[in-house]
Amino acid sequence: GKFKRGAQFLTELAPLCKIYCSDGEEYTISSCVRGRLMEVNENILHKPSILQEKPSTEGYIAVVLPKFEESKSITEGLLTQKQYEEVVVKRINATTATS
Repeated sequence: GKFKRGAQFLTELAPLCKIYCSDGEEYTISSCVRGRLMEVNENILHKPSILQEKPSTEGYIAVVLPKFEESKSITEGLLTQKQYEEVVVKRINATTATS
């Protein structure tokens, strides 16, 4: 990705991208953070599998820089890796229970 001068400001609900799956499902990924769009990871266009293979490193979608005064409250509101994994497991279980 490349850094941009005059980066676009995003709200929490601003769409970052759409992901199209081989089973026909599509997902709109929102920013979830208010801030400036600093970088878009163009590598995922050429190798979308890195979203799943390396989600904590190379598989990022974008870099969003929050306003300095909001950054602490945003950081405090983030989930830990363990909390995130628990949420994902609950969602998978809820989805398979209703299928």
